[in-house]
Amino acid sequence: VTEHEIKNIIDIVGKKSCELDPDPAKIFQSCQKTLLPIITKISNESLQSGCMPGKLKEAVLKPKLKKDSLEYEEYTNFRPISNLKLLSKVIEKEHLANNNLEEPFQSAYKRFHSVETALLKVQNDILVAIDNHKCVVLLLLDMSAAFDTVDHEILLQRMFKRFGIDGQ
Repeated sequence: VTEHEIKNIIDIVGKKSCELDPDPAKIFQSCQKTLLPIITKISNESLQSGCMPGKLKEAVLKPKLKKDSLEYEEYTNFRPISNLKLLSKVIEKEHLANNNLEEPFQSAYKRFHSVETALLKVQNDILVAIDNHKCVVLLLLDMSAAFDTVDHEILLQRMFKRFGIDGQ
């Protein structure tokens, strides 16, 4: 991984600081020239060894209500939001990019992507199909509670097979 690649990732993910980061993202931005070679070395060591240093696995977890209309009193109405350290985000993004693990049609939590861009893609696909005289069927599913119904053992097995994540 090059310093240029790391800088590009930091420009994307480095706007928000995590409470656990030793220095706020703004300080990193002002000290990039000095810190970039160090971060690149740590990232490469982690990616080559397949190990993430223990301190980089730490995150600040905050509960977020799944929908505004849900009750605050019921803990199952919340989902956990993990705020990772800057270096963790960099290594994670680099790992996903290097191993072609990024989901091309994901719109959430992705820079320059939103519900609107997802809808525009669907609309465009429909219009192109109609222009090509094809039949169009649109199936919409509410997946908002899908994770709550997943068998976590099966999920962990698939995460290990596809991404090499073994929970260690």
